Amino acid sequence: MALTIDDVMEKIGSMNRYQYRLLLVCGVLQFFGSFQVMLPTFLSVEPPWQCKDNSSACNLTGTFKPGDKDYKFRCSIPRDDWEFDTSELNSVVTEWDLVCDVSALSMLTKAVMFLGVMIGVLVGGFLSDKLGRKPVVYFVSALMNILALAGSFIHVYWVYVLFRVLVGLCSGCATIAMYVLLVEYVGKRHRHVIGVALWYFWVLSLLLLPLVAYLIRDWRTLSIVGAVPGLVQIFFWWFIPESPRWLLAHGKPNEAMEELKKVAAFNRKAMPEGELEQKDASSTQRQGDFRDLFNSIEMTKRTLISWFAWMVISLVYYAVSFSAGTFGGNRYLVFFLTSLVELPSNWTCIILCRKIGRKKTTVLGVIISFFASVIAVLFQRDLQNTGFMVANIIMAQGIAKFFINMSFSSIYVYSSELFPTVIRNIGMGTSSAAARIGSMSAPYVVWLIRVHVLLPYSIVAVLAFVCAGLCFLLPETKDAPTLENMDSVNNNSAEVTENGKLPLGPSKEKEEMGELLLNQSYPA
Repeated sequence: MALTIDDVMEKIGSMNRYQYRLLLVCGVLQFFGSFQVMLPTFLSVEPPWQCKDNSSACNLTGTFKPGDKDYKFRCSIPRDDWEFDTSELNSVVTEWDLVCDVSALSMLTKAVMFLGVMIGVLVGGFLSDKLGRKPVVYFVSALMNILALAGSFIHVYWVYVLFRVLVGLCSGCATIAMYVLLVEYVGKRHRHVIGVALWYFWVLSLLLLPLVAYLIRDWRTLSIVGAVPGLVQIFFWWFIPESPRWLLAHGKPNEAMEELKKVAAFNRKAMPEGELEQKDASSTQRQGDFRDLFNSIEMTKRTLISWFAWMVISLVYYAVSFSAGTFGGNRYLVFFLTSLVELPSNWTCIILCRKIGRKKTTVLGVIISFFASVIAVLFQRDLQNTGFMVANIIMAQGIAKFFINMSFSSIYVYSSELFPTVIRNIGMGTSSAAARIGSMSAPYVVWLIRVHVLLPYSIVAVLAFVCAGLCFLLPETKDAPTLENMDSVNNNSAEVTENGKLPLGPSKEKEEMGELLLNQSYPA
């Protein structure tokens, strides 16, 4: 009897001991990866400056930080007449004197991480679809921490920037392959759970980062401490399996069956009798490539909408984060509290993905976070007023961050189910690359507030509503069978109407099929 991998997973445990162990392994890898991506937030902090003693050109008293009245005064006097107040910390800004005419270079150390991640998700998507999930997850994750450690000892600015690009590249490459590996190891009923659960490790990393940065104020030491623990990944080879779905899609049914037997043994379940189904040898064995993203009208629609949705959601996420930084307060505490909001957000995402579906969860988060950000504008007129400041923080750092993070989590699950196995990593990789365009654009969108206070939010509004409308053109994937090859996408499109239900024709067989899909998509 021919078996699908979904059938086998339901018998041997679609969310059991084996999947939890794999989640833990990938979670540790994700923890170190996210730590490196967000580390420049504290490595690039600019400390206050002050006049040097006995300076004739600088006679101001006290220290000055960005936003203060006399902050730019130092750029009009000789460099020898002022100094950084390094009693609190030293960073890459103090290391290479990235102020005044070259102040933009301090932002570059943050932006290049997103550039690296964008390149990484593109490269990772192709490599893991060609070579397999396991080698990409393992080797690239280990390389990331080696590069991060080496970058801690660099004394030339542009070489340091290059290392940060490479670290971001490795992080993006490993993350996209890791996520797909996890999703492909569970049954259809649990894809949304394990997919979102991975991002709890991202949040845990963000919660630990400000504590470590608070205790370690030297940027080189902080960079070393952030990289050394990650070297433990070198010993993870034996705990990272290959995806049976990838093996089957690449014409290796025997190897796929062996991986499934390992799952059954670890979960203490009986392996069902039969062979894995291969619908068409030429289709399943052919390796997908970039062109397959546009091989039909349906696939083209899914690809373009997915790219746009990722870009918009990422732009809103980072626009909310960057604008929240203008509220002042302790940078370590603000970062911690903003990250803490993401924990209940991810849990809410799991519940809503199961109850109302991936599509509605994604759209709901985008719309609510947008309205919260718009309302926050109304409280920006007087941030010296405690009431206005608290209201601003609640709307921008609380509600907006909560819901846009929910959309970010759900779009990962949603997109992974829109693409078939043979091009899933390519589809996810290019979608995530589109998100990096959004994240790199976010600072410039926020900067437009200097032109007009409503301009950034007007741009976000248009993009958010277009994103929501386009997402409704896509099918709902909740409880749907995993798409294995290109034919399954076209067949799925032909059978499902715009509202995600099978058309009920006059035949009894068609009516039974419709009832089956409804029962799967909307369980009691």
